[in-house]
Amino acid sequence: MYILNYNTEIACSHQLPNAYNEKCHNLHGHTYKVSVEIERETLINDVVIDFKLLKDIIEELDHKHLNDFLPVPTTERLAEYLHKKIENELPSNTIINVEIFESDKSSIIYKL
Repeated sequence: MYILNYNTEIACSHQLPNAYNEKCHNLHGHTYKVSVEIERETLINDVVIDFKLLKDIIEELDHKHLNDFLPVPTTERLAEYLHKKIENELPSNTIINVEIFESDKSSIIYKL
């Protein structure tokens, strides 16, 4: 079993249309910590995934407004979005975990 871990940060703005409080309804931003773990039994061209491809998928959102990519840009939906983008680049028998830290105190993990 091969397990790849990739960690980075992206800075994004967003507004939450269904915000539970008024502060989150206003335009604001976060520096998200993104952690991706990919598990595979076999390699593709001797790697789990090309690091440049993985970096490009995540950095597509760096310094962007998340509402341009997601109808409801919560941290949960951001994790799901990145998971699906990564999943599209890998065979179906790959295990992918995407963890997004909105702050040092809270994170969300999306996996299938």
